[in-house]
Amino acid sequence: MFAPLHAAATRHFTVVQTIDSTHAVIAGDVHGLSAGSSLALYRFNHDWKSPIGNAHVERIGQGVAYITIDSAMAFPLGVSSPVVQEADGTIAIPFGSAAGIGTDQFFTIFRDRTNVGVARIEKVEADRSFISISATIGSLDGLIVSQFTFATQAAVYDDPLLSGIEYAAIVLVLAAYALLYVRFRRSPFILIGERVRALSVPRTPLRWIVHVLAGVPFVWFMAKMPLYLGAYLISYMYLHLFTKTVYLIPFADSVMPYMYGLMALLYYGYLLWKRRSPVIAFWHLISYKGRSSVKTVSFTRGLVMWTLHLIIVYFFASTLIGFFFADINAALVIGFPAPSIEASFEQWKYIIWALTVVGVLLGYGYSLVSILWGSYIRNLDFTVTGWLTNAFCYPLLGVVIWQMIPSFTGVDPIIVGGPLQSLMLILGLLLNILYMLSIWNLGILFDLMADKGVRTSGFYSVIRHPNYTLEVSMFFVTELIGLSAGIQWLAIGMYFFLYWIRSEREDNFMGYSNPAYEPYRADTPYKFIPGIY
Repeated sequence: MFAPLHAAATRHFTVVQTIDSTHAVIAGDVHGLSAGSSLALYRFNHDWKSPIGNAHVERIGQGVAYITIDSAMAFPLGVSSPVVQEADGTIAIPFGSAAGIGTDQFFTIFRDRTNVGVARIEKVEADRSFISISATIGSLDGLIVSQFTFATQAAVYDDPLLSGIEYAAIVLVLAAYALLYVRFRRSPFILIGERVRALSVPRTPLRWIVHVLAGVPFVWFMAKMPLYLGAYLISYMYLHLFTKTVYLIPFADSVMPYMYGLMALLYYGYLLWKRRSPVIAFWHLISYKGRSSVKTVSFTRGLVMWTLHLIIVYFFASTLIGFFFADINAALVIGFPAPSIEASFEQWKYIIWALTVVGVLLGYGYSLVSILWGSYIRNLDFTVTGWLTNAFCYPLLGVVIWQMIPSFTGVDPIIVGGPLQSLMLILGLLLNILYMLSIWNLGILFDLMADKGVRTSGFYSVIRHPNYTLEVSMFFVTELIGLSAGIQWLAIGMYFFLYWIRSEREDNFMGYSNPAYEPYRADTPYKFIPGIY
């Protein structure tokens, strides 16, 4: 709720001119800045959301401020410069061979920190370089070139009133939660759920509104996903079978309007004809029916399940091993000690993720060796739906989803100080720890698309999918800093959608496969939030 207000109270300044490795010029609304004012420096992107350094203002100019770097930067300040048009019409920047620039290099062009194109270095002198840029970029006013893909910027948050309101809101929420729990000896979530379910709402009009509105994301997903999935798989096969790169996304985009029209016609036509939700009908079509006839698992069946499971392990566990080393490397890149408080929390995030992967690999490893003492996998969800609902949450097919939606990291960080930042950092770390513990809580039962038994203890005695709740919440909190526009808020909703679909499939598969799951579902009726859902 406070994130948009916090974003409005945060000022961003573009580094328009680097002077040397420790001095630069920033432009923007410098009103209120004075000599000595502290600034956090960012090169903000999906992979690096922490400050890359800190600076202070040396002096204020006309619409600009001159800054000095306070300490060592996580990454070099680099070269940034405004574009200058010479008298003869050529375009140049005031950096040349003395700054290490050579011909045929490419620089990124920014306008208001937004990437608008690339500039090619055509000719280099000692103290200036001549560049060529695309005519489609338009006016040269306000253009900044940089050797980095993301703009270098400074950000500052200084709003005592909003900070006071945020502190008060945080304290009030925590106090209200504690008082309700002490008063009723029950979770406030359960109390809220009871009050909501007790509301009298006209069912028929509400049901039709929900069905009509649900058609928008359903049509979007069911039209776009097959096209992008097909484009990705064909490109993947061409690359690995014929070592040829084929990029089919433009073709998929060209036929997208027709797919939208077809899917909308099918959805709303079915809704009016059958007077039944097409989403529910589609789900019934692809879901498991009835109960599995497997009573006990023979050695032959166990061996078949083990063999098929090797394929799952190959695709998913190998990816997670890559995650493990990437997380360790990311923590090492930040360095010890971390250059800032934000970077320290980021570093711990990667360490905890690596420990989470260890817990996951424990589950996979047990599945590989447990056949030796007769502990078999009961069933595998080795279906197209099973593969899709799980692979979309991993790089195996997750790349398709992230091509379908805009980035959930905007151009600017929206939370760079104050109590909201402290809450975000602490809550993000706490959710990371709880998520890791939920995976370790599963222990040897962790797996994908496999029935290895039902865990009913710890986190799983409260809700059925605590790992999904905690993982989605963790991602949301850690990505909150980059949700600078409405489109990013919509994009982050894809996390919630994917894990909801995944939980639905898991409930359906386990209810079909394992006789112990229905009693567990009756004893643990809530999927994500106790007392609510």
